Amino acid sequence: MNTLEKYSPLLFLLMWSSGAIFVKLGLEDASVSVFLTIRSVGASLALLIVCALIAGERGLKETLLLPKRLLLQAILIGVLLQVGYQTAYFLALNYKLTPGVLAIILGLQPILTPIFANEKIGKIGYFYLLLGLTGLTIAIFGARDLGAVTMLGLFFGLISVIAISAGSVMQKKSVIDPVIAAFYQALTASCIFLLLLPFTEIKLNLTPTFIVSATWMTIAVSTLAVLLLFRMLAKNSASKVGVLFYMVPVITILLDYLTFGNKVTWITIMGALLVIVAVKGFGKVQLTPVVLTSKA
Repeated sequence: MNTLEKYSPLLFLLMWSSGAIFVKLGLEDASVSVFLTIRSVGASLALLIVCALIAGERGLKETLLLPKRLLLQAILIGVLLQVGYQTAYFLALNYKLTPGVLAIILGLQPILTPIFANEKIGKIGYFYLLLGLTGLTIAIFGARDLGAVTMLGLFFGLISVIAISAGSVMQKKSVIDPVIAAFYQALTASCIFLLLLPFTEIKLNLTPTFIVSATWMTIAVSTLAVLLLFRMLAKNSASKVGVLFYMVPVITILLDYLTFGNKVTWITIMGALLVIVAVKGFGKVQLTPVVLTSKA
């Protein structure tokens, strides 16, 4: 096992968990629409370079060529994952939801995804779903005492987890090469955000903090984290990624405290632990597709 393979799960976890922190930092110097546009355009260019590298002798044009049906599918997934999810994610932080609380909300994604996929989860599955929602409620209640929750922030946080759950179901069923799919998704977001940009608040201060934040979100989170995920899956280390994902809310809360000094109550910690237990337990539930039958 080489060094990269050994530390890939940890690197992926740290980059993914840090996303909310760097978005929060970047939003101090840029409006949501400007930050989203810069991130999506930067990710598109970075992923285009990756596509060119994997194309080899086949050529970039041939590599990116998709049937109309698959291209429309990639665009639709991009609208959910890169436009809907990312916009709600940024807005949740913009409306004063702390990165730690947002991470707890997004921690429910592994539970919500099978439901969107119309899979039967059984009584045990519903138990873990209820446990996760209970943990989320407790965590939010604890954060509310510190002023870390706003109604708009909570609303957009819930929209973000719904969008990424629905988008993940479609992505799971997609037969498009993941790297090519990621490029078209980022490109879709770039086109939409560029078209909408003139109708939104435009604010941008090119401070060192913003440059670092935008670069990190573009290269580390939107490009390298995705490529690390693909590498880990190729090396049969998906189980390690799954286990580490349970720690995302905890790592984000820690980074939130170290970066912004946002205090965490024991109530919030207890709620986060319940969410982690629920997601981990739900991961062991046997899921079966719901078969729809029609009466003659």
